[in-house]
Amino acid sequence: MASVIKRKNGWQSEVRKKGHPKKTKTLKHFADAKRWGLETELKIRREEAGILKLKFPKFAEVAHKYINEISISKRSFKDERYTILSLLREPWSEYPINRITVTVVGSYRDKQLKTVSGSTVNRRLDVISTIFTSCKKEWGYPVNNPVLSIRRPKKSEPRNRRFTEDELHKLINGNRTDEVMRSLIQIALETGMRKSEILRIRPEYLKNKTLFIPIAKTKPRTIPLTKKGVELIKGAPLPFVVTPDYVNKKFAKLCEHYKIKDAHFHDIRHQSLSNFMIQNKLSVGETMVISGHSDPRMLLRTYNNIKVEDISKKLN
Repeated sequence: MASVIKRKNGWQSEVRKKGHPKKTKTLKHFADAKRWGLETELKIRREEAGILKLKFPKFAEVAHKYINEISISKRSFKDERYTILSLLREPWSEYPINRITVTVVGSYRDKQLKTVSGSTVNRRLDVISTIFTSCKKEWGYPVNNPVLSIRRPKKSEPRNRRFTEDELHKLINGNRTDEVMRSLIQIALETGMRKSEILRIRPEYLKNKTLFIPIAKTKPRTIPLTKKGVELIKGAPLPFVVTPDYVNKKFAKLCEHYKIKDAHFHDIRHQSLSNFMIQNKLSVGETMVISGHSDPRMLLRTYNNIKVEDISKKLN
């Protein structure tokens, strides 16, 4: 059934079996070609016996398995779960994992880049990659990770959006801003906390003029608060029972109503941290205690939204 033939560029192994397509492969050495032929022949026999008839699960199935067995114990569980649920709306989530190819993931990347930033697409690709890694290392499925073979989008340039006093007044005091959104916006502006951190605030985390953040992006931390920050948290409708997705959509609707263009909720954090450095004259190291950044370079990327006029005021 298996035969080896000498070719100009090496030794060609050929396997023929009734009911199966012909399989060939050319290798440099005779022994390698012979071995490949025998292994291929054995594989066909096992397949006929049903030994290697491995049924690959759908991406949606392993994604749910990943959520329930791995992601649930991670600090980033809520964010990761939200990303995975968005992936499950893609048609290819119903494909068996061995059919999710480089072409499939590349097409997904290109479609996403039409509506969201390169950084957001990269975060979503990271989740897909992690799921495929789990399929191979944790659950033993012989699949390749297609994310490793595609071109990644370039990181987006840091946003340089600063809110005017009038815009902030509308967002906080406008007739469409409810109590929850008003509280979230004010706390974000006064503390520089991430949206996910604000949504996890509990009354017992507040002690004197500090706030304990048990689940942060990197590790638990305690941040100092201004007097106003303490008052805002004490007066907030805790615990917040809205999701990050709800906050994003609600904020977008508020901006549309108040005619505030090109604004994201996360821009409030950027503005707050800039204020700590410019208005409160905190050092980079002091601001890192508040922001939770472990690398000053990451913090300084945020400060592309510091204006020359702000630095001039600080110097004078």
